Parts: sequence; structure tokens; C-alpha cells
Amino acid sequence: MSLVFNKKSKDTVFYRDNRLERSILKGLAVLVCIAVLILLIRPEEKEKTSPDDFMNQASLFLQDSVRYLQLSRMEISPKDSVWTLEFKYPEGKILREELYRFGLFCGDHLKACSVRIDSQKTRITLSIRNQKKSLEGRIILRPEAQIVKGRICLIIDDFGYAYNATEKGFLKLKAPVTFSVIPGHTHSKNLARMAQRHGHPVMIHMPMEPLKYLGGEEEYMIMDGMDRNEIEYRILKAIAELPMAVGMNNHMGSRVTSSADMIHKIADVLETKDLFFVDSYTVNKTVVQQVMRSHHIRVYQRDIFIDHENSENSIRRQIDKMARMAEKKGVVVAIGHNRPLTLKILTEMIPKLEKEGFRFISPGEL
Repeated sequence: MSLVFNKKSKDTVFYRDNRLERSILKGLAVLVCIAVLILLIRPEEKEKTSPDDFMNQASLFLQDSVRYLQLSRMEISPKDSVWTLEFKYPEGKILREELYRFGLFCGDHLKACSVRIDSQKTRITLSIRNQKKSLEGRIILRPEAQIVKGRICLIIDDFGYAYNATEKGFLKLKAPVTFSVIPGHTHSKNLARMAQRHGHPVMIHMPMEPLKYLGGEEEYMIMDGMDRNEIEYRILKAIAELPMAVGMNNHMGSRVTSSADMIHKIADVLETKDLFFVDSYTVNKTVVQQVMRSHHIRVYQRDIFIDHENSENSIRRQIDKMARMAEKKGVVVAIGHNRPLTLKILTEMIPKLEKEGFRFISPGEL
């Protein structure tokens, strides 16, 4: 404000100087006009990848993340430049999660993906469209009938303690090996998440009291004689930590799994959860199967430990035995442990077994 003195009066008269405000408003109006012009004349956002690049990236993504897909055809039409990728997958496989992951991959590259299953269910076609909704490519998934020599559900116990070369090696296995993670350790959560992202099923490796308990795992350990409320608290805590888990098996537990009373208490909790239970079968007097079934819980029992003795010759013998059991019985549940030697031999032997006609499955396929 400026002061103006009227010579004929002793009163002081105030008036507002609006010049600065008008200048600011004019400047803002100019800025708004410039912003509108930029929005009107800016070029359309370019796609993150060209069609050819996306075809190659899609091929790599599918072969890396969906381990059992085999690329059989890759071409670009000379007429309309629409590309085609064709893969084969084992007959009977359900591809829900894999297609969901691929949809997220498409969205990240500004592509739209639609899925169509033909009337004879002999193939799945994925149509890839660009931002202008023009067809850019097709991915065809064809089921391939296979003569399966035997099915192997391989569970690897004791994840969560560390994250080093051994864990990274297990994550890279192409077969759907199941990661059984002990809750409450430094790497439990992150390793379970990584296993899920790599297409490996995750289970809770629930600590339970053995016949000779020497301590450890106190936070989650289910002890003989523990009341139902405490058991429920520990199991629900483990589920909250590992929500991606599809099932549970016992870590140790020879004392608990031979007690009908304790297994009834555990089953009471699992009844309300969509989890199956695998009895690690650490004691001959186990009552897990009959009690779990009485509660209508899906339950399976370990058939063989592949590395009970941590030596190369023993592990190879056990894996051979596992394959013979799968061939004879049709399906086998095997358990190994998160150890460098086990990883080394499995990395070598899994591809050989698959070539021989053995199929590795997740526990959910039992």
C-alpha cells in the first residue's frame, strides 16, 4: 500500500497498488497457455520396445520364467509384419499363474495381451497389441502329449538361514522344485518371494519338537504338550510371514508327529486354511496321515530322503532309487536339503531324468 496525503485534510487516505498483482496474473496466464500448447502438440509417447525387440524379449521371458516351455517356431510375416512365437508345453499343465505373469510383463512394455483357448483345447493363443490397439504378434502354446515314466515331487528343506551361491543355484533350477522355508530367519521372507517369482512352489517348514531336542527355533517351535491357542498363534504367525506358501511340512518333529493329540491340535488350525501337509516322516510311529485325513486335510508322506547322508555316492544312489520308485509307483515324494553338494548333483541329474521321461511336479499336482 502507498500513503497519499491530502493537503486540504488532516486525514490519511489509503489505496491499493494492484500493478504487481496484475503482472503476476498475466505471467501465470502465459504459463498456462504454454502448458496447454505443449500438451496439444507433443508427439505420442513412444513404445518402450519395437515389435521385433518385444518378440525377442517375450521369447526370453517365457523360456526363463516358464521352465517347461519349448520354443518350436519363431517367425515374422512378410505381409503384415505380425510376428509369431510358438511353444510346446507338457500336456495337463495348468498355465494360470504363468499367463498372469506374462500379462504383467506385457503391461510393463506398454503392450496389451488377450488370451483365447480354442474349442478343442488344443492350443492357447495370446494376441499382443500395441498402444494403437493394432495386432503386433501372436504367441501360440500347444500341449504336447508325453509318455511320463514317473512323477517326482521334490521338496528341498531348510531355506531361510542364508542367501548365497547355494540358494541362488536352487533358484535357477528349471524344474519346479519346492522350497520349504523355515519361518523367522533373516532371509526367510525374501527367499520365499524370490522362489515364487522363479516359479518354485513354497512351503512352510514348521519347526516341531524332536525326540532329542537340543534347542533352537524357539520362536516358532511347536512343543509337545503345548496348548491349542499357542499352536494356533505360531502357525498363523508363520503363515503371515510366508503368505505365498501352498503347504506345510515338519522340520524335525519326531516327538510331535507321533502324538495324536498334538496332530489334532495342529489339524484344527490347518482346517481353516487352504494348505496341505507333507509328513516329513522323521519317525516310524507317525500318526500324521490318519489324523490329518480325519480333519479332511490333504496330506502326503515323504517316500525318500535323497541326501540323508551328505556324500556324492550316496546322493546319486538315492536319486536313482527315487527314479525307480517313481517308475514303479507312478509318483514319489522326495525330500532333500539346502546344501551345495545336493545342488551340484541335482543340477546335473534333473535334466537327465527329464530326458528319460520323468516329470517333476509341485505338491499341488499330487
